[in-house]
Amino acid sequence: MDRIVLVKQVPDVSNIPEEAWDREKGTLRRGMLDSILNPLDLHALTFAERLAGSDPDGRTVFLTMGPPMAREVLVDCLSRVPGEAVLLTDNAFAGADTAATAYSLAMAIRRIERELFDGRRDYIIVSGMQSVDGDTAQVPPEIAEELGIDHIAYAKGLETKPELVIRRIASEGIEDVRPLRWPVLVTVTACTEPLYRTFAAARSAREAPIHEWDAKSVGADPTRVGLKGSWTQVYRLFSPSEDRPKTVEYISDPATLIGKIAARYQSAAPGAQLDAGEEYVLDGKEPSYHGEFWVVAEREGDGIRSVSLELIGKVRHLADSLGERVGAVLSCDTPGDRPDLLIAAGADTVYVLEHPLLGSFDPLAHKKAIAALVGARKPQVVLFGASPLGRELAPRVAYACMSGLTADCTRLEIGDYAKGSTNLTAILKQTRPALGGNVMATIMTKDSPCQMATVRPGVFKIPPLDTGRTGEVVRVPVELSEEDLGLAAVPVESFASKVSIRDAEIIVAGGHGFRSRSDFEKYLQPLAVGLGRLLGGTTKVAASRMAVEDGFTTHDYQVGQTGQTVQPRLYVAIGISGAVQHITGMQGSEIVVAVNKDPRARIFNYADFGVVGDIETVVPALIRATGGEA
Repeated sequence: MDRIVLVKQVPDVSNIPEEAWDREKGTLRRGMLDSILNPLDLHALTFAERLAGSDPDGRTVFLTMGPPMAREVLVDCLSRVPGEAVLLTDNAFAGADTAATAYSLAMAIRRIERELFDGRRDYIIVSGMQSVDGDTAQVPPEIAEELGIDHIAYAKGLETKPELVIRRIASEGIEDVRPLRWPVLVTVTACTEPLYRTFAAARSAREAPIHEWDAKSVGADPTRVGLKGSWTQVYRLFSPSEDRPKTVEYISDPATLIGKIAARYQSAAPGAQLDAGEEYVLDGKEPSYHGEFWVVAEREGDGIRSVSLELIGKVRHLADSLGERVGAVLSCDTPGDRPDLLIAAGADTVYVLEHPLLGSFDPLAHKKAIAALVGARKPQVVLFGASPLGRELAPRVAYACMSGLTADCTRLEIGDYAKGSTNLTAILKQTRPALGGNVMATIMTKDSPCQMATVRPGVFKIPPLDTGRTGEVVRVPVELSEEDLGLAAVPVESFASKVSIRDAEIIVAGGHGFRSRSDFEKYLQPLAVGLGRLLGGTTKVAASRMAVEDGFTTHDYQVGQTGQTVQPRLYVAIGISGAVQHITGMQGSEIVVAVNKDPRARIFNYADFGVVGDIETVVPALIRATGGEA
């Protein structure tokens, strides 16, 4: 089996100097940041190396797109895993969004298949789940959509004998997935030990030939690459400090800190929205888009996943400002009482896509049904939850509908945009974090029939449910067959019975900074109990992904992008560095306290109160300050 590994050169976002910001223009001078191989792509290399070990006769090809200097990441890859390399470089690619990037890379993959693999199609494409500069996770599924192949997301392990089986994180639990056809694309989360370079391999890599291809040589349509082929456009880039007026207050005395936490906790207003948005007034202007506002609803057991209800409440507010209706899309095998729940949350119409093959989640089958409905009904906005399912499904639906997509939004608002010859009225302004959470970007959709976005769970509150509310349920015929399914999934571990930490008012979370499972248990629970007794709130202990992988606790307690999203009144992060994947899951917390021995830890950027010090010293003192025994 041949292998294509997609890699990317990205700016090092671990430390952005102040002088890199152009405050007048609201942009970042990316040239002032060092360039590195995208960290998650290191895990893709390990995947490729394991695949190569099971089939040494197959060829490994590393592919990247970027300026000539991007050849350095290819040399880096070749110094870790033997193979060949292709650099896709052309000024025509400049300004590409995810859709234009996916199209260009897909055209290069087609050429690799023709020329390097001699037309063989039994190959696998591997990439990191996302890149730290964009953090969208959109390019791989859009490549899969362009190529018409299957995509396995959130891969965390694999077995190659007797056949290839990928273990992945899905919305309902951990699954073992077997591809039913080739080629297939796999995106890898942080789950493996990265491979290291050797001096001899690095020297050989410098001498290895690297193919350089441009847009014309891969047969790319000039209207679909670079800025011309982009369906979205960034029109504002700014520092999170401008959007979130949260400045950490460092406190060294435990008693003082506990006193300040108690005072803030008692005065904080529980249940406030993170961002309600400003009211938009159309005032007689003609909107640039027309049609309903839709939410693609996710099922959870017999009900609806909370993020879908959160989005129904938000789009109700957005649609009302333009006098439009709200629709919910439910793809399933049996709808049950779910349409009534969506109407009670604020939907005017529920479109039920009912088919036996939609009972489980197969990206191609659900994409086919939803994209056909979008094409027929033509809504102006379609929103998805930024869950594992939504982040896998939304890029395929958007690409199939030739519509722009913005990932992981934390703010949505209706507004106008006018610059040069571009004049848009009542568009959806979509704001999201980028560059590892160091930058906020506001994005608009252009040259698209529909505006699409994924929204992080927990950004908005679930609206009050009105069970007396009435609405329309429209059953839409769906044409699917077994040929539309490309993956065979076997559940390994269900999340249905996992511990829920979402409703806790106080969460004390631990990370990689703990030295052992015994220390994790010794310090966290007593502090949680002490804070709960002092403040009078319900408490839970939680963990970062690294703490789970270290074996300190189970996935049930994980906060973050591949764990649970929480919005407690108080979140205490101990020994947690503040990776963007973790911030995703807790950024809606009202009060954040960070304890870390590294004064430069990113978690302090999101904290109200901070303590710089060792866990073994700081935490026992905090426990005693709450009136407990350490």
